[in-house]
Amino acid sequence: MPNARGHDAITYAIIPFTYLAAEMYWGDHTTSAIATVAMLFSGLMFGPDLDLDSKPYRRWGPLKFLWKPYQVALPHRSKLSHGPILGTIIRIAYFLIVFSLFAATVLYARHRYLDGGQTTWQGEFDVVKADLFTFWEGTDKQYFEAAFGGLCVGALAHTTADIIWSAIKRRR
Repeated sequence: MPNARGHDAITYAIIPFTYLAAEMYWGDHTTSAIATVAMLFSGLMFGPDLDLDSKPYRRWGPLKFLWKPYQVALPHRSKLSHGPILGTIIRIAYFLIVFSLFAATVLYARHRYLDGGQTTWQGEFDVVKADLFTFWEGTDKQYFEAAFGGLCVGALAHTTADIIWSAIKRRR
């Protein structure tokens, strides 16, 4: 497999192609930018190698612990982690669940212990959940399609590079 630097180089190299393909598909600069930024995010921080102690994992900094259960649950290079579409769907679902739990916990601790307010963890979780649904309802679905497409392109570039690199190594 290419090392992290190789995967990063591929991610940077496909930026213009991602933007141009999105522009040809949607014909909208904002949507094309969303797809391109999502591809870049996927290639650098949200890609298939989050199932390892990898550079994308370490880029999460102090929040990398959020990905530990993901690493334990998914074997490396499985279809569940490296499948460009299924793997992306799983990472999105995992992130939304873990982020919601983490955000509710942080909000609960803040409101309860720092502000001295009367709150419950369930109440804070309901706020986070409501905010996510409000964001979903208030955002043009084309933007979500572009973001999902960009995340998949980033994962596809990663998995394709792994496959090609492995085939080259086998031929040697």
